[in-house]
Amino acid sequence: MTTRIFSGMRPSGKLHLGNYLGAIKNWIALQDAPDTATCIFAAVDLHAITTPYDPATFQKNINDVLLDYLAAGVDPKRSLLIRQSRVPQHAELMWLLSTITPVGWLERLPNYREKLTQVAEMTPSFGFSGSVPPGKDVMQHAREQASTILDKKSYQNNLSLLAYPVLMAADILLYKADLVPVGDDQLPHIELTNEVGSKFNHLFGETFPNVRPFVAPGARIMSLQDPTKKMSKTGDDGIALTDSPDEIRGKIKRATTDSGREIMFNETDKPGISNLLTIFSTLSGAAIDKLERDYAGKSYGDFKADLAEVVVGFLEPFQRRRAEFAADPATLAHILTESEEKARIVAAEHLAEIHQKMGLR
Repeated sequence: MTTRIFSGMRPSGKLHLGNYLGAIKNWIALQDAPDTATCIFAAVDLHAITTPYDPATFQKNINDVLLDYLAAGVDPKRSLLIRQSRVPQHAELMWLLSTITPVGWLERLPNYREKLTQVAEMTPSFGFSGSVPPGKDVMQHAREQASTILDKKSYQNNLSLLAYPVLMAADILLYKADLVPVGDDQLPHIELTNEVGSKFNHLFGETFPNVRPFVAPGARIMSLQDPTKKMSKTGDDGIALTDSPDEIRGKIKRATTDSGREIMFNETDKPGISNLLTIFSTLSGAAIDKLERDYAGKSYGDFKADLAEVVVGFLEPFQRRRAEFAADPATLAHILTESEEKARIVAAEHLAEIHQKMGLR
């Protein structure tokens, strides 16, 4: 049995250690599996524009994500590396599937409410705050702040926040992918994808396969500042894959720990040090109980200093490979041109079948 795999990440910030350990590491393992027929890994830029973003830096964000994929081990000889928006069939299939997707199916998804909250947190209420940059007029600075706030508020309650799971389903079903590596929080979206695919099959004839989620066992990396939340691509709560050694040391030094001095794993009572132990264990290969013994009686400072060097050492070869790809933009452009052309051919073939079954041709 051969397997078709699709996965992607939003280019909405720097990819971090949690993204690598929770997702990209699994992509590489699946890519190299003997029964894998096709892998498509995308920078899902159409998803990224559903929340506030800066058009001036957006293309750089997209390229940065793709460079991270390559540096992590995505092999263009075995996988297609694409920008979602450069394969227009994604958006077209999303519209076709939206015609058979009940609104109630979308409203029940927990991520919908989370997205509403996320956008609300990114759109502060109107008001002037912060210091005025040197040489800038106070009123000019106030007008620029007001414009930024109003621009961000325009993303609240938009249709895309409700409908983006249909685009996720289209991303997968467009290639008839049957395996999708996801985290636990994305399982409801795979269930929705199967419901939409099943409904299409019922209405128009057998077309889409059943999609299986691939949830690999492994560590869940949390925020360095709030260990009750997942590590984020923005702010100071995550270790970006491209952080310098000094940035990494500084972030780990400032990472939240817990009351007391014991270095012990207890996610309920000591979530901060437990998260750091998880990172240390995952990167070094040392069992958590061994780390607890090794650091018994030592301070949080000693532990953090050693952890920082483990992270720096782990990321050094990744950053070296990434720098090589970044220094040769023509290679990335060539990879994208070839991959996206191949993806469009597959997508066009499948979309023609869908058109035929829906009576559109």
